[in-house]
Amino acid sequence: MQDTRQQILEILKRLGEVTVQELSNELQLTSVTVRHHLEILRSEGYITEPQIRHSSRPGRPRYVYKLTSTAADLFPNNYSGLASALLDSIRECVSPDDQDIIMEKAAQYMTQNAGTLPVAIDDRLSSAVTFLNQHGYTSRWGKDDNNDYVIYVSSCPYHHVSQEHDQTCQVDAHIINLLTGGGATRILTGAKDGGLCVYKVRWSL
Repeated sequence: MQDTRQQILEILKRLGEVTVQELSNELQLTSVTVRHHLEILRSEGYITEPQIRHSSRPGRPRYVYKLTSTAADLFPNNYSGLASALLDSIRECVSPDDQDIIMEKAAQYMTQNAGTLPVAIDDRLSSAVTFLNQHGYTSRWGKDDNNDYVIYVSSCPYHHVSQEHDQTCQVDAHIINLLTGGGATRILTGAKDGGLCVYKVRWSL
């Protein structure tokens, strides 16, 4: 990202909200230049539309800019550390059966906006793969040598966590169950080495 715009984002992260004049003073740039960079950041979804800063003092309203939730991903975070700590705590404090219930509940939350389950099997699998790929997975579906339906996942959005916590693979299996209406069984896992995970999907007749 261009240096000036990166500086603007860092200032917003530190201060929470700023006016054009405040940015102009801190960056030693003209207001016109600051507005130009703000407009680019706004068009990219990193800052909000200007909002009125309420003040008890009389005078013209002052407009401030803030970071959007999208901008949070531009800064270092510890999501993986938090996820690992939570999964370690679950593994230590909860029985295996109850762990699976928790993972299934997590899958339900993650797929609650997936839409209506298609009727045709091929449509279910295509819809499931589309959903997975839209949420950070790299997946496809096909048939194996026994003509059984399988979903191949070559990467997942929490690979670093899954290397130490196989509960994430339980979540994925439950997600596939919910997206296909079938029973997904993991028959191959590459979570430890970044390889391919394969889930066989069957339906009760």
